[in-house]
Amino acid sequence: MKDFYRYIIALTVLMILFSCAQRGRPDGGPEDVDPPEFVGSKPANYSVRYNKNEIKINFDEFVKLENPRQQIIFSPPIEPRPNIMPMSMASKSFTIDLPSDSLQTETTYTINFGMSVQDNNEGNTLPYFKYVFSTGDHLDSLKVDGHVRDAFEREPDENISVLLYRVDSTFADSTVYKTLPTYIAYTDSVSNFSVENVKEGRYKVIALSDKNNNYLFNPKSDKIDFLEKEIDLPTDEEFELSVFKTELDFKSDRPKQISQMHFEFGYEGKLDSAQINVISEVPADFDYRVYNDIEKDTLHYWYKPYTEKDSLLFEVRNQGYRDTLEIRPKEIEIDSLQLTAQPKGGIGFFEDFTLRANTPIEKIDTTKFAMLTADSIPIDLKIDLDRKFNRVGVQFEKTEKERYALQILPEAITDFYGETNDTLIYKFATKSYSDFGNIDLTIHNIEQYPVIVEMVTDKGKVEQSLYQEQGNLFEFKYINPGKYYFRIIYDENRNGKWDTGKYLDNRKPEKVIYVKKMLKVRAFFDYVETINL
Repeated sequence: MKDFYRYIIALTVLMILFSCAQRGRPDGGPEDVDPPEFVGSKPANYSVRYNKNEIKINFDEFVKLENPRQQIIFSPPIEPRPNIMPMSMASKSFTIDLPSDSLQTETTYTINFGMSVQDNNEGNTLPYFKYVFSTGDHLDSLKVDGHVRDAFEREPDENISVLLYRVDSTFADSTVYKTLPTYIAYTDSVSNFSVENVKEGRYKVIALSDKNNNYLFNPKSDKIDFLEKEIDLPTDEEFELSVFKTELDFKSDRPKQISQMHFEFGYEGKLDSAQINVISEVPADFDYRVYNDIEKDTLHYWYKPYTEKDSLLFEVRNQGYRDTLEIRPKEIEIDSLQLTAQPKGGIGFFEDFTLRANTPIEKIDTTKFAMLTADSIPIDLKIDLDRKFNRVGVQFEKTEKERYALQILPEAITDFYGETNDTLIYKFATKSYSDFGNIDLTIHNIEQYPVIVEMVTDKGKVEQSLYQEQGNLFEFKYINPGKYYFRIIYDENRNGKWDTGKYLDNRKPEKVIYVKKMLKVRAFFDYVETINL
C-alpha cells in the first residue's frame, strides 16, 4: 500500500512539473504585420557639415536588406559606391562606409532605401525610408512637385518613381536605360510626388513605373513619361506626367514549329506591312499563307507542300527591319480544319457571329449560309472573310427575345489545303430590351475629332465604344447593368484605336480623358448625361 501511495505522489509531482514546463510555451499569437521603425542614426538624419566616413542607422528590431544593390540609391551618385554592412545577415543597425574623398563639398546627399528594409521574421517592409545629410552648412531645399497618372488606365500603378537627371554634357535620352538618376522620389497614395533636397540646376524629369525596382528603364516591362522640356530649379511650377508603355522597336523572335506545315513567328513592336519570305530552295509549287494571331504578337505561317529539308531559311521584313531566321522542320502531325464559334448561346444586339479556323481559310461560299428565326423566317446575312485574322464574320439585324439558328452547309468554307467543313448548325438567342439600360451622353468642349468614347468598368473592360468624326451626342444602347466610367480618346491618326507613344522618338501617346464620375446603369432605365471636358 505504501508503494502505491509513493507511486501516486511521484506521478502527481511529475504532472505538476510537466504542466509548469508547458505554461511558458508560446501559442503563436497574432501575426506581426507592422514594418520596422527607424529609431535613430549617427550622425542624426538631416545633419549638416558632415565630414566623417561612416553612418550608422538603427532600427527597433532585427532587419535585413533585400536587393540592396538595386534598391538603395545614393543621390547624387557617390563613386565608388559606399559599402553597407552587414549585407547578408539580419541586424538592428547598418553601417555605411563612405570612401575617402568621395563626397562633394557643399552638397546635400540622400540615401534612398526603396523597398529594401524588411523585418527579419515576417518580411514586413519599411517603404521608401531615406537618410539625408549635407557636407555644407545647410541642406539643399529646392524641390520638384507634381502628379502622375496613367496615360490610358483609370488608376495609375502604386509608388511610381519620379527621377531627376542632372543635364550636363554626358546626358542623352539613352541615359535612363543605363545610368542611375541624380535624385529620386515616389508617388504617394493619391499619386502626388515631391522630389526634395535638390540642388539648383537644370534637370530632365522622368516618371517610371519601375517593375524591376532598379531605377533603370526596361521598355519591355516598365511604363515611362517625360517632361518634353528640361526644367531649371528653382521653380514654383507643378508638373503632371502620364506614364505609358512605350512602343518597342520591331524585332522578330526565333520561329517555332507547331505542326508539320505550320510555323509561328513571334515578334515585339509595331507590325506594319510585315513580310515573311522563304529564301531556301523550295519546290516550284511551293505556296504559303500568313495571318495574325488575335490574342498575342504572333504571325502564323502555313505552307505546302511539305519540304523535307534539314533547315529552312526565312527573311522577315517590317518597314526598315530585316532579319534572317532559321527553323529545322520535323515531320510531325498534320492539322485538319477545325472551326470555333463565338459567341455561344446568347448574342448581343451589336455583336457579330464569328467563326475562327485553325488553318488558313482560302475561300467561302456565302450561298451555303442560311439563318432562320424560331418561326422559320429567313434572315438576311452579310458575310465577310477577314484574311488578316483568319475568321468569318456573320452580321445580321437582331430583335429582342428571338431565337436564331444558323446552318452552314458542306463546302461553305474551304481552307488552304483544300479541306472543307461538314454541315454545321449554331443556335443562339437575344435578350429582352428591358434587360438593358440606355444612355444619351452629351459631351461639351471636345478639343478635336475624330473622338472615341468608351464605357469601361472599374477593371478597365470596355462595355461599349463609339467612334465619331463630328457631333457631341453619343448614344449608348442596350448596356448591361453595372457600374461604368467614361473614357474619351482623341484619335489623332484616325485609325480607330488608342496609340501609345515612343520614348526614344519623344512621341507622346494619344490624349485620354477619364470622367471621374461613376455611372450606375440599371436594367430598363434610360439616362441623359452631360459632361463638360
